[in-house]
Amino acid sequence: MTTEAGTHFGSGSPLPLRRPSESARPRVEQGERLERLHAYFLEGCPEAVKPALDTVLSRARLVRAGCGDRDVGDDLSSIFYASGAVVELASALELDEADIRGAAAAVAEACALPLPAARIMLFSQAAGNPRLLELPPLLAAETQLNLMVGLEVLSEVSLWRRTAGGLECILSLGGDSEPSRRVRAEAKAVLRGRSRLSLLGGSNLRSIAVHRLGQPYAAVVGRLGSVEPEIADAFLAEAAACLSPVVEREQLLEHSTHREHLLVGASERRLMRLGFDLHDGPIQDVLALAADVRLLQQQVFPFVLEEYQVQTFGRFDDLTSRLTELDRELRELAHSLETKSVISRPLGEILHREIDTFSERAGVPATLEIRGDPDSLSSAQRITVFRAIQEALANIREHAGATSVVVRVRARRSAIEVQISDDGIGFEVERALAKAAQRGRLGLVGIAERVRMVGGTFELESLPGGPTTLKLTLPRWEPL
Repeated sequence: MTTEAGTHFGSGSPLPLRRPSESARPRVEQGERLERLHAYFLEGCPEAVKPALDTVLSRARLVRAGCGDRDVGDDLSSIFYASGAVVELASALELDEADIRGAAAAVAEACALPLPAARIMLFSQAAGNPRLLELPPLLAAETQLNLMVGLEVLSEVSLWRRTAGGLECILSLGGDSEPSRRVRAEAKAVLRGRSRLSLLGGSNLRSIAVHRLGQPYAAVVGRLGSVEPEIADAFLAEAAACLSPVVEREQLLEHSTHREHLLVGASERRLMRLGFDLHDGPIQDVLALAADVRLLQQQVFPFVLEEYQVQTFGRFDDLTSRLTELDRELRELAHSLETKSVISRPLGEILHREIDTFSERAGVPATLEIRGDPDSLSSAQRITVFRAIQEALANIREHAGATSVVVRVRARRSAIEVQISDDGIGFEVERALAKAAQRGRLGLVGIAERVRMVGGTFELESLPGGPTTLKLTLPRWEPL
């Protein structure tokens, strides 16, 4: 958003940033507050975020209707909407400090509240918004702490946690440089359960512990902004309460990541064994069969009548070609089972190689578009993305009759999105999936199951005559 803080939403005149008297305090008419707040947040808002703001507005209207009292309903729904809008902007990486200050000022005007009261209510609602639990823990924690900097409660803030090797700074916001030694010492004291440091120059530091299962797990340390110490302490107490479930989720994700590495390792060893078995078993049998066919051709050919020799020779050639193709496909299958390369090499490189192989084999132009950094995915997610694209391309090559294919991969802070589109003949989705499952052809069904197992969503859109689009979205699993 580009609207600056301190601007009267809907009018262009400055918002009052000091507490006005009751008689002079302006109040937006009943029924207009939500719509004017919505118009304020929509100004300069990216198009991609507007549907999310519309959803927040609809929920805020329900809050207003459920309150019974119009005045109370207008106030509560306005705060509910503003906090939800702030969180949606943050999740889309479109929130800056001017937006935060502007949101607080807009709530103060809409509800006729003193600005300090609007700040704490906005912070409390936004920092505790359940939507934050859908984001990666790092982004959720960054949003919660950034609110205090944007509201000028703290001029800088950092989040620390104890590790096996000592103390680790997870986040640092608002400062021009790394946290000072005094800030580090304050965080260490908080995690050890000691009182605030009384070192010279440390009086403007405020801190609090974030507990997990009753024990200090992380520490928030900030430098006072434009508020009194007791006000900063109130914000920090609320922040610690809101950070606790985020920290809990981060811990669960760390454990999940560890278990995932174990499972991926076991699966990788199993697939590697399968690849070796293919190479040492069926592939060698195919080679032996091809040699037997060539020997048979040499032994039979002298006894074939001259008028049938060309036809017989052609049939042997066809059989040899089919065996050669079978050998190549088995070798490709054995190579594709080596997931180690999918995990260890850059995902973009793996996908480009897969696209090039598809274009060469199918004779169909295919393009790959990658936005963001997909290499931060977990091992299971990388394998899922690779296998889904691999299987989708195989289906296109065998069934679609397409003349062009586009694969798009977009890595966002909260999710990774994959879209594979082709201009082929298309099909009826439900009927095709049902028939595939009945016949044991688990290509598309397998993709959907892989995506579901890592917590993602799978969509397939197609009609007879085409085009066909496969979409999958995987949530980020990034611990702090």
